[in-house]
Amino acid sequence: MRVYLFDLDSWEQERVRQRLSAAPSPLAVECLSERLSLTNAERFADAEGIGIFVYTTVDQALLARLPQLRLVLTMSTGYDHIDRAACAARGITVCSVPHYGENTVAEHTFALILALSRKVHHAYRRVQQGDFTLDGLRGFDLAGKTLGVIGAGNIGLHVIRIARGFGMQVLAYD
Repeated sequence: MRVYLFDLDSWEQERVRQRLSAAPSPLAVECLSERLSLTNAERFADAEGIGIFVYTTVDQALLARLPQLRLVLTMSTGYDHIDRAACAARGITVCSVPHYGENTVAEHTFALILALSRKVHHAYRRVQQGDFTLDGLRGFDLAGKTLGVIGAGNIGLHVIRIARGFGMQVLAYD
């Protein structure tokens, strides 16, 4: 099976190569840093499988340029950039990574919340200017505050768990 993996950083390419070299495989995998698009798709017409990220739209126009395609793997949780009906009509399997980045994104969300509640950026800017005064830098506690979470999927639920750890009330909409 001929597989192309797109949008990979050099460290990701190296990791894939290491993993594939560890065991014999019927896959012929090529790792690429470039993004798959309508303008370059014909170069990959022999692809039976593709790995993409959210920046690649897989629609009927792209699928028409990939006549051998049997598998689309998006290296993301969401797959709204893939026309699943068009893939199904051609018998193409679509896969995603349902738990991709859920901890990372939720923790980053809280890093931003803490940066705001503790005025980290304001303090940083002052220090850069040589001003070490504390005036106006008092933040606020998160305990007892209410956090609204829109989307209670894997990431949203992890954000909610962290918020509860801070003693916050949570309102969720999904």
